[in-house]
Amino acid sequence: MELRVVLFGGKMAGKSSVINTVFGKNLQETDRRTAQSKKFQGNVYGREVTLVDTPGWWKPFSLSDTADFLKQELVHGVSLCEPGPHAVLLVIEIDNPFIEKHRKAMEDHLGLLGAQIWTYALVLFTRCSTLGNRTVQEHIENEEALQWIVEKCRHTYHVLDNTISDDISQVQLLLEKIERMIQRNNGTLFEIDSKILQESKEWRKNVIFRATERKMRVQEQQKSINKEELRIILLGWVTSGKSSSGNTILNKREFITGKRTVKCQRGCGEVCGRPVTVLDTPSWWKYIPSQYTPEWIKSEIIDGLCQKANSPHVILLVIPADTSFKEKQREVIEENMKILGEHVWKYTIILFTWGDILGDVTIEQHIESEGEALMSLVEKCENRYHVFDNKKREDCTQVTELLQKIDVMVVRAALRRGLYNLCAETNSEIKASNENSDMASRRSDEEYDQENVVRLVDEEWRRRDEAFLKQVLRMYKDHICANIKGSSSMHVETNFSRSRSATEAEDIDATEVGTRDQESGTNPDTDGEDKHTLRLKDHVKEMLHREWSRREDALMGRLKNMLSELSLETSSDPTQDDLERSNRKVLHWLETQSWYSVPSDYASGSDCSNQMDTSIPPEKKTHH
Repeated sequence: MELRVVLFGGKMAGKSSVINTVFGKNLQETDRRTAQSKKFQGNVYGREVTLVDTPGWWKPFSLSDTADFLKQELVHGVSLCEPGPHAVLLVIEIDNPFIEKHRKAMEDHLGLLGAQIWTYALVLFTRCSTLGNRTVQEHIENEEALQWIVEKCRHTYHVLDNTISDDISQVQLLLEKIERMIQRNNGTLFEIDSKILQESKEWRKNVIFRATERKMRVQEQQKSINKEELRIILLGWVTSGKSSSGNTILNKREFITGKRTVKCQRGCGEVCGRPVTVLDTPSWWKYIPSQYTPEWIKSEIIDGLCQKANSPHVILLVIPADTSFKEKQREVIEENMKILGEHVWKYTIILFTWGDILGDVTIEQHIESEGEALMSLVEKCENRYHVFDNKKREDCTQVTELLQKIDVMVVRAALRRGLYNLCAETNSEIKASNENSDMASRRSDEEYDQENVVRLVDEEWRRRDEAFLKQVLRMYKDHICANIKGSSSMHVETNFSRSRSATEAEDIDATEVGTRDQESGTNPDTDGEDKHTLRLKDHVKEMLHREWSRREDALMGRLKNMLSELSLETSSDPTQDDLERSNRKVLHWLETQSWYSVPSDYASGSDCSNQMDTSIPPEKKTHH
């Protein structure tokens, strides 16, 4: 009997590793994110098995934040199992807390496929080594949101340890559970509504057609250009990949990645035989309106753009390609760009990042699939755009092609002298725009203390950053202590699921603000204002939560991968030198991810038997 199964789950849940474990061979790369749905077939213990891997969604994000082409790939994944799959595996890593926002994201993404999907669903837990002495039943009982998922699947679940490739029994037991579910469903198959499938096929066809036309327009713009010095400025929202893109352009680690850029930083190098200067700038928010962008960020951007001696030839507007782009994002970007004047769009190229998540989907198909908001922004830049896979820094062609597009733009705009002339032309516009913003701010102040909102948003971000670092340090402490205490291997046994997410911490309130202001010597009650006026409104909290979730999820995934890599790099019986080398690598990474210093206690694992202090030292002075 043939078994046809589709795997769904969040990013880094372990779907690709499950496929390799079931087939007993490395069929799917596990160090890169799955971009397209892909079918794998083979004989597994006498059964013909078909497994379909699908792209994962960002676990903390709602359905509306998922890029449209990824949504369509979920539908396409089911269509690869014609006439339909016998079962659906919902892959959930057991070493991370499964909270309400994760449950809602899973429910909404599976909702794209129809309500009947739960009848054919089985929960598959991965990374089970972190359970320790607990059973999977005990783990489920401690996770209320997870209980809901398990109950929707009629308490059908299985645990798979992808690190043990020679354990035949766990795969056999999984196949037996799938077969019992097939019998329970009387041999029926999961079928998507024919209307959904037809609409998906038409959508893909239209997107491919429009994408081809857009690409031809770009190719017509290409021409031979004389090579001269180029000066580039990077703009974009938080966690967009500006710093990584700067490193890719210069082909060296010039900018620190993973932490929020708080001051303009300049990097120089020779690229394709010509001198190139890149200016990285502080980021604005993706969801939070421009009136809440701090003034120091606006000042840094204007100063970097309008310097006479080093004025840039081009502005690269950096936008990640792995999340949705709606009308709200277009409004936020255009409002933040207004401080540079309307003419700035003549010198702007959109640089899409996270290109690895696109896979075989072209950037033109992504633009067309996201709809009017993104297409309108691209047209505002006169159809100038490019895409980077910053994980492939060694791929020089993506940089070469970007420089060619910049050259075409520079020649067409007759702008070889740089953007300073543009700034001179638009100074009056910028001044008028800023004056209008000031007037709007004064009007807003009557309704709500906008200045305090800006301050509290920044402070709440730092608080979450601090809480996240505490969490990471505790996890890392568990890791190194376990290995120093005589562990026979460097296998990571840290229980991530017991670590509290930074986003689960209580939101900042007036009492916390008052305490911190007293410590810093400031008075929150200036002019007799009540403390409650300093609280963030619910809608601002929600927007900030969405901003933070992406950073937290990405960094947590990177940390887990790093600890796993360190386990593989060291010998089966690690020496003190092995541990110290691992410590230096992780601690260096931690230092680059936060505004806060890592306590010196963590530099050595010699005293792990004692409780290591996880408090955060006083924060470094930041640019505000």
